[in-house]
Amino acid sequence: MTNYTKIDKTYINEFNYKELDEYLDKYPFVTILGKYDHILGPKALYAPFKLQNDQFIKNLLRDALNTKNKLVILNHNSFYSQICKVNIKDEQARGRSQLFAIILLRHIEKPLIPTVHFKKMEMLFRKSGEAEILKEEASVFKKFAQEIQNTYFNKSELLPLESANLKLRSGVNTIQGFCELILEQKDKKGKLSDDTVIDYINLMLDSCGEIIKALKDDLQSSFKGNIKSEVF
Repeated sequence: MTNYTKIDKTYINEFNYKELDEYLDKYPFVTILGKYDHILGPKALYAPFKLQNDQFIKNLLRDALNTKNKLVILNHNSFYSQICKVNIKDEQARGRSQLFAIILLRHIEKPLIPTVHFKKMEMLFRKSGEAEILKEEASVFKKFAQEIQNTYFNKSELLPLESANLKLRSGVNTIQGFCELILEQKDKKGKLSDDTVIDYINLMLDSCGEIIKALKDDLQSSFKGNIKSEVF
């Protein structure tokens, strides 16, 4: 199961605080996309409102890059961010890959978004297609953000997942999504690299871990409920 790295940071003041606060009054989180460019360094690719200063995103990405974990949490006083790193294959790039980041900003009093959601978001991001993602066209990232909005802001998924049934459904949907993604890419490219297949398998195994945990937690809750009913 994937672990988070947690870091305390205070550079949220470099961001347009007012717009961020107003946005979070309407929606559960802000979706931002970034990239660790091999030449230019960290940069912002998409935000739902105009960034007057993207230095905040650059600092955020730089701190997340300094950790080995795929998922990172950064605390910024009144807000926190959860970052999911996504490696996209690029044979022309140094290291043969480009590292992108899905960043979710949220009010500090809101609960953490479970990792199973980030698996789902990464699956949706990869469905955009590696070639399209590498072009870094705004329309591709905007479409991805719209899918996130349709899924979470329109309440087809709940944040955070409270019940075992919802956790199971989300985990199964994520595994199904990656299976469909493998078949789609196989049809388009004719074959997939071993590294790509292994990456997808590891992500699906993480989702399996989330499902198993949900089942165990639900079972333990059931036992506790039975014990309480016998005592009373």
